[in-house]
Amino acid sequence: MFSLPMQMGVKKFAYCLNSHDHDDTRNSSKLILDYSDGETKGLSYAPFLKNPPDYPVYYYLGVKDIRIGNKLLRIPSKYLAPGSDGRGGLMIDSGFAYGYMTRPVFKIVTNELKKQMSKYRRSLELENLSGFTPCYNFTGHKSIKIPDLIYQFSGGANMVVPGKNYFMSFPEISFACFPFVTDAGTNTLEFTPGPSIILGNHQHVDYYVEFDLKNERLGFRQQTC
Repeated sequence: MFSLPMQMGVKKFAYCLNSHDHDDTRNSSKLILDYSDGETKGLSYAPFLKNPPDYPVYYYLGVKDIRIGNKLLRIPSKYLAPGSDGRGGLMIDSGFAYGYMTRPVFKIVTNELKKQMSKYRRSLELENLSGFTPCYNFTGHKSIKIPDLIYQFSGGANMVVPGKNYFMSFPEISFACFPFVTDAGTNTLEFTPGPSIILGNHQHVDYYVEFDLKNERLGFRQQTC
C-alpha cells in the first residue's frame, strides 16, 4: 500500500514537529503538501536508498557514520546500508517515538555515551524500573551537558540531534535516560530483521523535514517549530 502523499501525487511533503515535553501547549505541528518543482531554500539533503523488498513504504537514508559529540563511532558499514535480505540500514519514521538501534550498534553508541557522561552519576534503580540504559541522576549539577548525536549522511550533510531531543528527561526529579530500544539481551542474531537504526520523531523535533519524492532525498534544517 502506498503512502497518502504518493496516492495524492504530491512531489514533496514536509512537517515541523513541536516539542510538547513538560508543557500544556496545544500548538499543533504542521504538514505541508507540495505539488511544485521549486527547491526549498536552506535545506541540507540526504539521499533515499532503494527500499528492501519487505519494507516498500518506508524511507531509508544513506548514512556513512554516527558521531557522539566529536567522537566518530566507526559503525561497521554492514549495519548502515540495507542488505538484499532486508536487514540493516537507517530508516526515518515519524511514527516511532525516540529511536531504535540493533544490539551491536546500541552497544557502540551507549559505550561512548557512558565515557562522555562519566562525571554524572548513573541511576541503576531507574534503569531497572524503566528498562532504559543508561540513566543518570543530575541532582546537584547546575549545568548539564549531553553531547550531540550526529548522523553523517552520504553526500556530506549532517543532522545534529541535541541531547534534549534524544534523551528522555524527568526534570522534576533531575533524572534522564537514553530511551532507545534495542534487541533482547539474549538475542544471538548478528542481524535482526528490519533496519539497524530507526530515527524516530523526537530526534527531529524543531527540524523542518522535507520528503522530496521527485528527487528521492530528505531535506532538513533546524528551526523553531
